[in-house]
Amino acid sequence: MQTNRKSEHFMFKVALLSLSLMLTTSGAIAATVSLMQESFVDQSATAVEALVTASNFTVMIFVLLSSFFVRAIGTRKTVLLGLILSFLAGIFPVFSSSYSLIYFSRLVLGAGFGLFNSLAVSLIGEYYEGEEKARLIGLQSAVQSAGQTAVTFLIGILMFSGWQIAFAANFVGIIPLVLYFIWGPRDDEPKLTDIVASEEEIGTKTKQSINLPVILQAIALLISFAFLMVFFLKSSIFVAEENFANPSFIGIVMSIYTFVSIIANLFYSKLVKHTKHFSLPISYLFLGLGFIFLSQTTNFVTFTVIVIFLGFGGSLLLPYSWGLIMSKAPKGSINLAISIAMVGTNLGSFLAPYFGSLPAIMFGNQRAAFAFIFAGTVMLIFAVIYLLIGKRLTLD
Repeated sequence: MQTNRKSEHFMFKVALLSLSLMLTTSGAIAATVSLMQESFVDQSATAVEALVTASNFTVMIFVLLSSFFVRAIGTRKTVLLGLILSFLAGIFPVFSSSYSLIYFSRLVLGAGFGLFNSLAVSLIGEYYEGEEKARLIGLQSAVQSAGQTAVTFLIGILMFSGWQIAFAANFVGIIPLVLYFIWGPRDDEPKLTDIVASEEEIGTKTKQSINLPVILQAIALLISFAFLMVFFLKSSIFVAEENFANPSFIGIVMSIYTFVSIIANLFYSKLVKHTKHFSLPISYLFLGLGFIFLSQTTNFVTFTVIVIFLGFGGSLLLPYSWGLIMSKAPKGSINLAISIAMVGTNLGSFLAPYFGSLPAIMFGNQRAAFAFIFAGTVMLIFAVIYLLIGKRLTLD
């Protein structure tokens, strides 16, 4: 792979990793769902939950459109445009209580994220390889979790002053904007490897393609994220239904999930050396059992302990999936493969309110606890599937 001295610079890596800081924070407002339902009394529960996941729809679209923006205005301007849009849209609900305008701002938020979403991951695969690539993929997931933890924690604190003020936590989005503006790669630097195309494509114009392993993994991520989001969408409702003391504490407890993910992701490259092709079965086993145990909790102490359990399980899922996709993607098609997979994760997240309502539709049980059991069962099914085919899913 073409080397570049700037890629070895510490702040260059920080700038690239900072792109992931806000990518998964759109779901952090899930802690405010019960409060928003009290304000938007003319909207259904599913419609209010849709405010949490609306951004995932436009993320999905703009992930696919990002390459066109890159060709039209360049990589640097595309990333900066995405960062600006997501920052402004993220803080907009602080200043408006209109359901329609907030829903629109959530769509704009997703568009901003989508412009640089795939680049935040695929760029690592283009600039680095081997042990350093595995380390940075783990760090990328850790930064993603750190951003989600910070924003979720801030929302948990701010929501005591109302759900609108809670959106002020998105002011954290100024951090990646500043870091990338100062230290991010510039399009006029000839020694940088092209971000959109791999080295093999430079000069040969090889057309990117997709294969069956990538498509199947994208579908698996779609279903997985649809049910994983049930934790974020239903937790505040579950706490209210079970009459937990201090229900507003849920925002802080939910931040523990991502905090645990940070710790686990920091040791990802070392951990995966031991878990190898069992990484995904272990991840789904922890998630499945975690959801089922969660449905039986009656207080915040056991709820928090099981959230730690869930956080560890979730920490393996995404980085191993990214590594697997980059490993199995056709030569020179890493960015396209990551984009397709991100369509899966974001479509799954967008559809989460509807997947979460399946237990009520199929079995007539509308309680959040039953939704947890249903999601846990799906995760355990995935654990069995990946255990059976695991040897085909080793990272090259």
